[in-house]
Amino acid sequence: MMKLILKYRNKIVSLGLLPIIATLICLHFFQNTIVLGIGFAVCVGLLLYGIIRLKDLNFFLLLGSVGIGACFALRLFTGYEFVPLGSITPILELLLLIVAFIHITAPEVYKELQERLHLRNCFSFVLEAKTIVILSALHLTILLFVDHIDHLFSEDGSFFLMYGIPVIIYILCLVINVVGIHLALQENFRYSLVRIAVVHDGKIYLKQRNDCTGNDTEETPVWDIAMESPFEGPLDKSNEYAARIAKKICTSKHISPRLILRYTTTPSDADTRQRVSLYILPLQDKNELRKATEGRFFSFDEISETAVRRYNPALLSELDALQMAAEMWQTFGSAD
Repeated sequence: MMKLILKYRNKIVSLGLLPIIATLICLHFFQNTIVLGIGFAVCVGLLLYGIIRLKDLNFFLLLGSVGIGACFALRLFTGYEFVPLGSITPILELLLLIVAFIHITAPEVYKELQERLHLRNCFSFVLEAKTIVILSALHLTILLFVDHIDHLFSEDGSFFLMYGIPVIIYILCLVINVVGIHLALQENFRYSLVRIAVVHDGKIYLKQRNDCTGNDTEETPVWDIAMESPFEGPLDKSNEYAARIAKKICTSKHISPRLILRYTTTPSDADTRQRVSLYILPLQDKNELRKATEGRFFSFDEISETAVRRYNPALLSELDALQMAAEMWQTFGSAD
């Protein structure tokens, strides 16, 4: 069972929307505080399970944990002062919208959280967050004027407008996520992976991270290149993205990553195929590298000869291209 979950965990992430949908539905049939408490507990429990067992930070469970948790805290500690009777669903929808909007405007927060927890970093979920923000903002704006146009709706129509639309929004988001990830995994439609290797004096800088490549459920530290981040968008924009994220590891404003290789992984499981853009970031001085934990420079001979030490399989497959690029940069310096 666990192997099946690990195999399809990219698709199972969509199920993180189910606690949100269930909470929105159950709010109309059971006591609000209890429903919010259960929804919050389910989101947090599944979120922690994903972090510990699947090495994955489910964005939708994070969205539900923060949004439902904030609404639960407001109702629990302030009663009806900030969440009046009959307004629980719009308030919850607003809080979820705020969390999604933060993700759109500052997606690096989600990525940095993944890096700090040493988790997989595969998808950004910006499209899904935009869907939530646009549709929920439109819905809440309509609700602001519903008091002036409620005579145009029957009682059932007003109920559906108030409580049914939010459920439909998140069901639509679930469909978009399922279709989007399917296209991303099968056709590399939306996502690619940007990898940046820091090189200096013919050596490569590696840092340790957990091996989340697939089958082991236990944490396995491996050595890998300094920066890896998912990119959502056309390939011709990946250079700009690489230059932007390289600033996290390099203090110099005059050094930019250089593309050396683009390839598509070809594992036995077609669902895990991924398009990769590989860059080098050549440093003139080691001091240009920002302080990083558990990292150091390796010679390429050391990597080839130390079979006992664990390396990311992706790094080993890229090693020849990286070594050639590092040696050329060492020989010709900054000449283009």
